[in-house]
Amino acid sequence: MAEALQQTKRSSRCEDGTLELDNDGFLFQMEHWSRAAAIELAKRNDIGPLSDEHWQVIEFVHAYYEQHRQGPPIVRVGKALGLSAKRICELFPCGMARGAYRLAGLPRPSGCV
Repeated sequence: MAEALQQTKRSSRCEDGTLELDNDGFLFQMEHWSRAAAIELAKRNDIGPLSDEHWQVIEFVHAYYEQHRQGPPIVRVGKALGLSAKRICELFPCGMARGAYRLAGLPRPSGCV
């Protein structure tokens, strides 16, 4: 039988404390998310500097997840914020999951490689 992969915690410092991250750089606990955490995660992932458009997407994704317990599709984000999918991809070139979801403090989506 194949053993389940266990995520190990890595710690990283940010302005308002220590971030506990999984192997893929996602927060272990969404409750520890803050704007300072998002800024640190952006630096670690070569995203930014964070503009107002970045923050609109990050905050929308965070709020959407809190309500629906899943990350929003890019089309939903674009419609809600008046941004094209192309523009969102320019803001988060590593993609919604590795970009916007990670910076919004969401857990790593299943199927995300």
